[in-house]
Amino acid sequence: MQIPLIQKSNGMYLFCSKDFDSVAELVLREYAPYMLKKAQPLQIEALADEAYSLTILDRYLSARGSVLGMISFDDINVEVMSLEKQVVKEKYMSGTIVVDARLMTDEQHHRRRFTVSHEVAHWIIHRQMYYTDGPKYNLRREKCFIACREAITNREKRREYWSESDWLEWQADRFASAMLMPASVFYPEAVAVMRRHHAGSYILDGCGSKETSDVITELTEIFDVSRTAIRIRLKQAGMLRSMDVIVCD
Repeated sequence: MQIPLIQKSNGMYLFCSKDFDSVAELVLREYAPYMLKKAQPLQIEALADEAYSLTILDRYLSARGSVLGMISFDDINVEVMSLEKQVVKEKYMSGTIVVDARLMTDEQHHRRRFTVSHEVAHWIIHRQMYYTDGPKYNLRREKCFIACREAITNREKRREYWSESDWLEWQADRFASAMLMPASVFYPEAVAVMRRHHAGSYILDGCGSKETSDVITELTEIFDVSRTAIRIRLKQAGMLRSMDVIVCD
């Protein structure tokens, strides 16, 4: 699938905010059309396998759990910890996603789903930077994988000071969110949920409101994502507002 966006000289696509939704929905329309018909969870591992032939493994990626996932764009040898917590050297083929085994618990279910989605997003929108035959975008000489840390993007830095890694992680987060919660389905569903809970056109954050909690809980259950992911998605549309920033309708 061709992505209809301008690229920088290093191959990175130039996304504006609305582009994440439009490109993600192109992907879903082609490979997971059910997501655009009804509000429901994305079967992300099926999408990874059936649409992109990606392999997903669980291993311990770091001593303290700081690395949540990685994806390889070429065949590589990596030293990891097996599920038996033995240090092993494994060969991963191109298109292998490795998720930190600490995310296999029920408590980390949503985080694991988002991590897998994040790595799939890297494959869809970033592999041309690493996996191109021509020399223009070929970064294989430096590395042929992306390892994603828990908080690699420093949100405190002004964006003009972000590194290339910061931008890659930010783009993958936004694209993962747009796949898991497609805008054309998510926002009408959010409006319907807010009406069911007698909320207005937006809900308030940080006020301990039962309406806010109930709306977020229901959307979490519908899309099988974390409360944090729901809050971020609602904020992007002005449907979740902070107590100290109230805009009059």
